[in-house]
Amino acid sequence: MSNSILKSIGYLRVILFLIYFIDPFSYGYLFGAVLIISILTDKRFKDKLDFNFTLLLLFSFCYALFYTFNLELGSQFILIYALFPGGFYLIGKTFNNKILNYTQLFYLLFASGLIFSLPAMASVLTSIYDKGFVVIERDIPMIWGGDSIPATNMAAYFVLNMSIPAFLVAGFKKFSLPLKILMITTFILSVVSVLRLGSRTQLSIFFITFVISLVYLIRRQTVKQNAALFGVLFLIFNVFISYVSFDKDSDIMSAFAGRMESKKYGAATAGGRTERWTKSIVNLWEKPLGWDVTDFGFSHNLWFDIARVGGTLSFILLLIFTIKNAVNIKKAILLIPQNALLNTAFICYGLSFYLLFFVEPIFDGYFPLFVFYCFFLGIIAQYNINNRAIKNEQNS
Repeated sequence: MSNSILKSIGYLRVILFLIYFIDPFSYGYLFGAVLIISILTDKRFKDKLDFNFTLLLLFSFCYALFYTFNLELGSQFILIYALFPGGFYLIGKTFNNKILNYTQLFYLLFASGLIFSLPAMASVLTSIYDKGFVVIERDIPMIWGGDSIPATNMAAYFVLNMSIPAFLVAGFKKFSLPLKILMITTFILSVVSVLRLGSRTQLSIFFITFVISLVYLIRRQTVKQNAALFGVLFLIFNVFISYVSFDKDSDIMSAFAGRMESKKYGAATAGGRTERWTKSIVNLWEKPLGWDVTDFGFSHNLWFDIARVGGTLSFILLLIFTIKNAVNIKKAILLIPQNALLNTAFICYGLSFYLLFFVEPIFDGYFPLFVFYCFFLGIIAQYNINNRAIKNEQNS
């Protein structure tokens, strides 16, 4: 982020934001709490309140209340679950309100996603350096130390970096050479890390977001621009498949061994998730106050796992919040069609969140990602408010 962005947001708030998501030795939540307090004590705090925040706060307190009956991760998570989603939604609105233009807003989104991935990237690359790429155990410890983290949890930190190719296609001419190098390097290291972790989910998210963003961009470019785009993509694809082997017995696919063709955990069952989703749907009616994880494990779906811990009421509140904000993201994308780069970021980040939420428990191992999602929604909400106000002024 440029110095003008940092200055407009406030250096202290930026530092607190960074430390929360970098999460040194699992104490990042303390800095996140201080950041939330700085927003809540701001004189303009009341101006940021809206129905979206109220709905999110209602869901968060409902979930936190149910969580008190089974403190799996520790009592400190009662306040974290209750306050951090809504707090970071307000932080997103506050940060966006300080941004001067659309390009800077894109840089804020990209830099935030990069920062979010840094601890996991350092951890995976350190593991590759120490033990090599071909290993039997997929799980690795975070760089700060401690027990090994499940590979799927670690891979979730790279979800936003999977959008980088779409950004490069949408705004290649706008980026400086150092930024292009940073983006390309970040994406390559992220893919290497994802392959080491054996995450089919992240590779799928990359493919889906890239294709959909490509469809969005094609409709807004000339025939000449599209011809040049496909020519470059074809060249890159040919170079890529010439030097990278995706044979299931190759070293690069070692972390996927035994999983790609598994009848129980293969693609046909979404990695064994379809059976758990079916049982979760039944439990929504038969066990409205939630159920124990020992029944059949995690549901591997944000909304169903919310129901498991927080009951059907928490599930309904989150479902309403999700639908409402999916509509808000769509409105933001359609608001100013000529902002192709920023709209691509909205499309890719929105899709990335929802695709991951659909196949993972989130609150039980990826909670900072949900907090980031709320931060992103705060940015979207303020973007819609700002631009509706500008349009109203132009029409008056």
